[in-house]
Amino acid sequence: MEMRETLARNLRKYRRAQRLSQEELGHRAELDRTYISSIERCVYSATVDVVGRLADALGIPALELLRPASEIAEAKSSSATSAEGAGTKGQPKKGAKPSRKSEGPAQRRATARKEPGP
Repeated sequence: MEMRETLARNLRKYRRAQRLSQEELGHRAELDRTYISSIERCVYSATVDVVGRLADALGIPALELLRPASEIAEAKSSSATSAEGAGTKGQPKKGAKPSRKSEGPAQRRATARKEPGP
C-alpha cells in the first residue's frame, strides 16, 4: 500500500473515531475541509508539515497517521497477548452490577423503556 493510501485510511479512521467532521478537523488544523477530503480520497499528498498539523489536531503522534496497517495489527495482537497474561485486571468483581458504560446502546434503550411493575 502506498504511503498516500496509508495516510488517507489512518486519517479517516482517527477522525471518525473522535467523531469529527472534515470541517471540524480542518478548523482545528487550520486547513480547508476540501483539502482534508482530498487527502482522505488520495487526490492530494500531504506535506510533512500538514501531517504534523493533522496529528496535533487529532491529539496523536504523527507516526500514527503514517503507520501501515500491518504494524497496527501487530501492535494490537501483542497488546492482546500481554493482556491475556495480566489475569483478571479490568474485569468486574463477581456479583458486581455492570456499569452503564459497559452496556451497548441497544441495552440502554431497552432499560430505559422498561415500565415499572404493578
